[in-house]
Amino acid sequence: MSAIGLKLQEHVGWRPRFQNVLSVLACLFSVYMVYATVFGPYRTTLVHLAIFLTASFVLYFLKDEGTDRQISWSKRIVNYVCVIGTLLSVTHLFLNLDRIITSWGASFLTSTDLVMAGILSLVVLEAARRESVAFFVLSVVGILYILFGGSMPGILGHAGMELEQFLYLTAYTAEGIYGFGLEVAASYIFMFLLLSASMTQTQTGRFIMDICNAFFGRRTGGPAKSAVVSSALLGTMVGSSIGNVATTGTFTIPLMKQAGIPAHKAAAIETVASEGSQFLPPIMGAGAFIMAAMTGIPYATIALAALIPALLYFVAIFAVVHFESVRLKLGGLSKEQIPDARQVFADGWHLLIPPILLFYLLMGQGMSPAYAGVITVIASIIVAMLRKSTRLSLGQVVKVFDDGARSAASVVALIVAIGFIQQALVTTGLGPRLSELILMGTHGSLILTLILSVITATLLGMGMPTPIAYVLLALFVAPALEAVGVSTLAAHLFLFYFAIKSGSTPPVAVVAIVAASIAEASWWKSSVTAFVYSLPSFIIAFMFVYCPELLMQGEWPDIALAVVTATIGTVAFAGALQGWFGWTLSIPERLIISVGAICLVSSEITLTVIGLTLVAAALAVARLRYGKLSVV
Repeated sequence: MSAIGLKLQEHVGWRPRFQNVLSVLACLFSVYMVYATVFGPYRTTLVHLAIFLTASFVLYFLKDEGTDRQISWSKRIVNYVCVIGTLLSVTHLFLNLDRIITSWGASFLTSTDLVMAGILSLVVLEAARRESVAFFVLSVVGILYILFGGSMPGILGHAGMELEQFLYLTAYTAEGIYGFGLEVAASYIFMFLLLSASMTQTQTGRFIMDICNAFFGRRTGGPAKSAVVSSALLGTMVGSSIGNVATTGTFTIPLMKQAGIPAHKAAAIETVASEGSQFLPPIMGAGAFIMAAMTGIPYATIALAALIPALLYFVAIFAVVHFESVRLKLGGLSKEQIPDARQVFADGWHLLIPPILLFYLLMGQGMSPAYAGVITVIASIIVAMLRKSTRLSLGQVVKVFDDGARSAASVVALIVAIGFIQQALVTTGLGPRLSELILMGTHGSLILTLILSVITATLLGMGMPTPIAYVLLALFVAPALEAVGVSTLAAHLFLFYFAIKSGSTPPVAVVAIVAASIAEASWWKSSVTAFVYSLPSFIIAFMFVYCPELLMQGEWPDIALAVVTATIGTVAFAGALQGWFGWTLSIPERLIISVGAICLVSSEITLTVIGLTLVAAALAVARLRYGKLSVV
């Protein structure tokens, strides 16, 4: 066997040949996406998205073939039917592209055109059903509303749409399957999933965790604090809460348990830290790029605006972890478990070059996200080759492109169905009417509209990747927030914030479930604890709505003052939540501090003074009772 063949076996092992073929397809898919990013889409955007969809669906529906997983014959038949259906419908589009794209509507389509459109629609629905039953139901409801909503009375009624017109818009225009959702996946999400795969193979995550353990390991609750910081740094590159938990949690959670932190609390800490990383610039889980596409606000403006709230989030979580560690009298890591910072940095400093390069390309050069991602992926592989300790084998390089493409396929299986929902909102005029219904229910009250938005975010975000949950919220809820006076930037950041937090909010809490499985803890206790730990960070989103200075909007002195009061508010709320703030707090003191922290949400000077006074008064009473400050 050739040397290349032996290297490839490091990646594929002894898996059946079918998976080898899929790995080749995945790598070719990744190479094509790199080509399309650098040189532009093949022929037209529609053709490019059709190729992207086809490769994704082939990888998605055949991912279990040739593996050890047991597949029923009925599911295997459906898998191949979906693959054949995708290939037939896309091939038909390619062969008749000029005629279809120049047609003036559904009346110019043939019966074969409509049948192929129907087949592709059914395949998309099947993919959505497998990924999320809730999203599948939402998509079906959207289709039914498009077709039969014309007979509905009152504000929900619309002019109606024939089946032929629906199929035309769905399968051959940017109003349906080849619309915003698939374009987001191809333009933003794919390349950063590829980047996540490269960071995993180059051991960048392990380097970051070792550095954090070296700095925080010996301190009170050291492993937990290290988990917070390492998850923040790594997660902003991984771009997925679940991916971050799976990557960092396998290292941080066992260390937290060894330090005496209960399993469900270790899972909760990793969950909230991994979630927050999606709000931290520069990548923000691809959210900033999607937001820029939806709102027209420049990416740099969005990333800069998110910086202070993101840092406040981790201040809040760090405070919760510290107060909890002091209250439980937890120690740090043993001397043997703490890496030598100088040695770790000397061995792996070069791994920081790709993240720094990415930040420079995005913020300094204003480069497109996909193009910057391509350069960073290539740079991460080249940089890793510079040192023997991080050098990649051919099999590992193959795995970068293989894993990236397969991860993207799962996201595409869900996000492509957004085309049905987008069409239901746009073509029927339902979007503006939904805003009217929300405003009628809240009577135009800002605080009630914000609270209803949080509830909606939790419901729509159940079991869905953050980018998809955010897109739905941007379509459904953002217009209502803007109607009650919230700026476009603040409204979309608010919704994105709570789309992220839906991953740890019961009853679904998919991120907490993954963390709990690693910690071997109860997923319910883990999700509830993660929700409680997140409460101090919840007020941050309300803060930047009421205080635009936290989004870098305003004069620098006002921004600095807002940061100080917001920091006091979040830390105070964390202390009230944990019942410890230098001294053990009584229930009345905790309530007073909580009210004071909530008052600090607003930038209004009167409420700020009241909030600071309440916090100071409660702490003064605690000091009189206990004397000098407890050791922290």
